[in-house]
Amino acid sequence: MEATTRAPIRTCAGCREALPQEELVRLAVVPEAPWLVPDAKGKLGGRGVWVMPSVECIERAAKKGGFARALKRKVDVDPIVLVDLITKQLEDRFRGLVLGALRAGHLKAGVDVARDSVERGRAHLLWVAEDAGRREDVEARAARLGAACLVWGTRETLGDYLGRGEVAVVAIEDEGLANAIVRVTNRLAGLHGGCPSPHKHATPEDRKPA
Repeated sequence: MEATTRAPIRTCAGCREALPQEELVRLAVVPEAPWLVPDAKGKLGGRGVWVMPSVECIERAAKKGGFARALKRKVDVDPIVLVDLITKQLEDRFRGLVLGALRAGHLKAGVDVARDSVERGRAHLLWVAEDAGRREDVEARAARLGAACLVWGTRETLGDYLGRGEVAVVAIEDEGLANAIVRVTNRLAGLHGGCPSPHKHATPEDRKPA
């Protein structure tokens, strides 16, 4: 049996719940206002604070002293500004992942090529527009053949990310990129109130064998 690597556990500065690091957002500590800056890529050095990607937890950490306890000092953090900064950075991160998959040849756009990718067992993630025709059939087929499914945005949205006209379905053929895309959209969903729309997803790790 292969050994599995568990994600580090971090404590949310808002609700104080201990969760896997990949479910939280890291904020890097800086020496002056705004004191905390989002670190979606985990590239900023120094100390960091972790918080659940939800407006409620970010507001609680800002107003109830969670950030102050983590920084061991009194700080004035505007939760609305912080939510906006985190959202923008995650959206930029998402766009970067999609473009990276496209440039590396790991992204197949269009109903026919995406369906072929799924049927050949190459797709790790199927990204489907909310207004795609026969969307439920596409989702069911992906689940049956072992690909995770992400329903997010419109055909126009997908086309905008890819620099082309409307796109209904996209297949991601690289597992690492698929996992990263799902993690980013999970965080964005939390910042949008945890609603299934516009972020409805199943993780690649939850794929059922064909």
